[in-house]
Amino acid sequence: MNSPIPLDTLPESPQEQIATLPVDQLVTLLEQAETHLNRAKAIKASLDDAIAHRYNDRAALVRNQNNKPTGIVRFDDGPFIVITDLPKKPEWDQEKLAELVGKIEESGEDPADYVEVAYRVPESRYTAWPTSIRKFFEAARTLKVGKPTFKLERPAGRGGF
Repeated sequence: MNSPIPLDTLPESPQEQIATLPVDQLVTLLEQAETHLNRAKAIKASLDDAIAHRYNDRAALVRNQNNKPTGIVRFDDGPFIVITDLPKKPEWDQEKLAELVGKIEESGEDPADYVEVAYRVPESRYTAWPTSIRKFFEAARTLKVGKPTFKLERPAGRGGF
């Protein structure tokens, strides 16, 4: 049996060595990693909230003074420069855009000069279509795959390994 690898040495350990660990040790390491990750996310969120609390009012003042409701502004805090970004996140009403595209076409202009149109087919719809319709669309479809994922769980009621 392999000896357990400490969690903090995993990044430097060869994957081949880690892969040979008994599954109960892999599960334990995964659980430990998940605990550390959740804790780190909570710490980061807490720090982000504290920094926002500290600088929100000042950033709003600088934005107001510069007549800049969004985007990046900078200001000093002692020897540090605080850089804050308030990004724009526009959302477009798809039905209204479709109407407007129709009006642009009716006026004789090319909508592509003004808007980008992207067609999507949800995979659940594609697989539910009749074969005749699917065959019609096959030439426009390329199937790519993502990175495989694996999950190891302790079976409920088994009390561990």
